[in-house]
Amino acid sequence: MSAYHSLIRYPFTGKTVFEFLTTKFPYHSPPEWIFLLEENRVKVQGKIAKADLVLSEGDTVTYEPIPGRIQEPEVDTNYKILKETEEFLFIDKPANLPMHPAGRYRTRTLLNLLEMVYPTVIPVHRLDRETSGIVIFAKTEESRTWLQKKFESREVRKEYLAVVRGRFEKEVCLEGFIGKDLDSAIRKKMKFSPYDFSEAKSVSTNFLPLSYNDSQNISLVLVRPITGRIHQIRVSLLYLGFPILGDKLYGPRETMFLDFVQSGLSDVLLKELGFHRQLLHAHSISYLDERGNSQVLVKSEVQNDILSFFPDYQDYVP
Repeated sequence: MSAYHSLIRYPFTGKTVFEFLTTKFPYHSPPEWIFLLEENRVKVQGKIAKADLVLSEGDTVTYEPIPGRIQEPEVDTNYKILKETEEFLFIDKPANLPMHPAGRYRTRTLLNLLEMVYPTVIPVHRLDRETSGIVIFAKTEESRTWLQKKFESREVRKEYLAVVRGRFEKEVCLEGFIGKDLDSAIRKKMKFSPYDFSEAKSVSTNFLPLSYNDSQNISLVLVRPITGRIHQIRVSLLYLGFPILGDKLYGPRETMFLDFVQSGLSDVLLKELGFHRQLLHAHSISYLDERGNSQVLVKSEVQNDILSFFPDYQDYVP
């Protein structure tokens, strides 16, 4: 099993190694981390680290796991290859499959599964664990750089399908700013504002209503993000008053996510969420090829969880 590397950035600058490990990687209990530190399996800047060592900005923490010691959650490994070229893999990622190692997920990830088959695979962009649909991997660093520049220059067109609470009645082009929500008790939570604020980034998203399920009071919305920010679609829909069904972090109640972390997906919480995962699906992706005269267009089939609410979605999706 290979070693894991973490680069120290805020808010872990000035924290001890033990504080960093127990906060960032809860898949080991605090006593377990003490044992692993005593076994000299944690290093900082290449040197064996003690629990009370204070970390500096830019330090690299390396952890050598003991095979079989990490108990990872179950995932859905049934990914599909939608299209393969000499340069890229277009993967249909199921919900409940992380893109790459993070948190409790170290080996049960899409990246690890692909590395069992291909000598080199590099993510060009990413999807949240609970978001299903198309994600692209490059087979070389040169290919990744070429396509990532297209993403950065907004030459890649992406479309998502979202199931949201309430009746979404008209097309909306939402422009504003997104950044850390410093008023939230949840460290990774973001917020949208029509006005610029400290360390925020500009954001732009188009939303088009497709269908309404009256019995459930939910809508199917086509989403076309212009920019590509972390949690952009989820944050923007919450701001508009139409949170995504099943979204624990950006749901109608701030403490939903904290309840999930503390107690898991209880029957009471599941009923309040409306679904066991956020119903967001990366539906299609397109861009001009390297010659600039042919369009690459790849689409993903909608998963059954969305079809259960909108069985005739194909009548509405352009």
